[in-house]
Amino acid sequence: MKTDKSILPEKRFFTLVEMIAAMAVMIFVALIIGTASMSFYNTWARTGKITSFLKSAQAIDRIADNYFRNMIPFKWKDEEDNNKEKFVFEGKSDSILFTALRRSHGGDKGGLIFIKLYVENDELIAEYSPYPFLPWEEEGVHETKKEVITSNVASISFLYAERDDEEDSGMEFLEEWEEEEHEAIPLAVQMTVTWKNGRKEQWLRRTAGTSKYSTLGYRQTPTLD
Repeated sequence: MKTDKSILPEKRFFTLVEMIAAMAVMIFVALIIGTASMSFYNTWARTGKITSFLKSAQAIDRIADNYFRNMIPFKWKDEEDNNKEKFVFEGKSDSILFTALRRSHGGDKGGLIFIKLYVENDELIAEYSPYPFLPWEEEGVHETKKEVITSNVASISFLYAERDDEEDSGMEFLEEWEEEEHEAIPLAVQMTVTWKNGRKEQWLRRTAGTSKYSTLGYRQTPTLD
């Protein structure tokens, strides 16, 4: 039996123009998808960097607000120097050791905490101890608790404020704080953190008390009749 070829569907081939148009559409769609994916990835990466930086900044804020603001003068006897009382404070250009007040919770050993801040292997480290860090003693005498505040840090630097009546602002900032030249701890401390990507941020906080210029309670200025 013969099949009538006239009733079979006619075969139709794509023309060159149609194929080029189809490929163009596919390339255009792929371009849109690729652009959207790249934009999404870049946004995600930027968001991750911002989130990471905010976490680091908040961690440093916590140190500055909780401890710099509560920094107080505290003295301890140096047995090797005729039991001379010295401040438990050491202000260097790239590290700081100080005493601060804290809230005493269950299990805490007193309302004082002794803190040291420094950079080690691109990490900003805070060391805590309920016992005094004595600058004149060797390290490792007391057991301490270490906390990594943030990482990817290139360096930190400190400035220490003291009263200077000759300056217009009444303040002078020093890179080092030598106890022999001062009667108390600094009026304020500024910490500058430099990250490995070159970004710099500063934290400036006034200390809780300097013993020379701070008093507790109300002091009335005497007047002449």
